[in-house]
Amino acid sequence: MEIRKFQPEDLEMVMEITKASFTKPWPKSEFKKYLEDSFVAEENGKILGFVVSASSENMGIIKLIATNPNYRDKGIGKSLMKHILKHFAEKGLKETAARCRLDNKTGFAFLKNFGFEVTKTIENYYQDGEAAFLMKKELDG
Repeated sequence: MEIRKFQPEDLEMVMEITKASFTKPWPKSEFKKYLEDSFVAEENGKILGFVVSASSENMGIIKLIATNPNYRDKGIGKSLMKHILKHFAEKGLKETAARCRLDNKTGFAFLKNFGFEVTKTIENYYQDGEAAFLMKKELDG
């Protein structure tokens, strides 16, 4: 498996993973905004997972991370997370943030395993009115 930069031609396979992974999938147009700091896990020409993120002066922001349902529990998500955290640290960023739906127990546990801590709850964060946990992690750099 190789982790490489997200390319526009990856979008179709990424959209399939998104639709299989999220009840409210992002539209294609959203992905195009974040190609600079986003990566895919690929094997034999097949996208197994992806991480979409952005960065500002001091902070990396993880927007979305998902693995193809047929390839879950194989460490792909962990590899993607390690890669993006290293990428942010190499850019000299001091911390990273992610948002997680309150009912997303799997996502919450995943972020906690990487040392993310809840800093606040954002009411009505999602379009459907659900709140989100804002979770942050200091970066080693």
